[in-house]
Amino acid sequence: MDYWKFYINSILADRNIEDVAIVGLSDNKCVWAAKPGGLLAAISPQEVGSITGQDRKTFLLTGITVAGKKCSVIRDNLLVAEDNVMDARSKGSDSRSICIGKTPKALIFLMGKKGVHGGALNQKVHDMIVGMEA
Repeated sequence: MDYWKFYINSILADRNIEDVAIVGLSDNKCVWAAKPGGLLAAISPQEVGSITGQDRKTFLLTGITVAGKKCSVIRDNLLVAEDNVMDARSKGSDSRSICIGKTPKALIFLMGKKGVHGGALNQKVHDMIVGMEA
């Protein structure tokens, strides 16, 4: 447990990151670790199932929900080998970039601070995927 706490704190030390969650891709699709009190700690198994499902076209039109927050999908390469990243943006007056990365066993969710471009999150998630697979 201390490992996850250290890992989450090291991610949050990045000045671009507002919130983070690591979610398992096993049968129950539960949150393994997240920022204490953060929005992303509330990601549901149903949301994970929708994000990782085979119907990729529907949510490009309708968007996705992340921790109950409606988001537009900007770029979906989550199931594309050698990329495994989805870029999204929350809707509303306090919109934020959200980047989701996929490893063989987990999803990594990063939410940027207000005004942070999704490209910075995308690079961070790619680096994290490589680190988790090593």
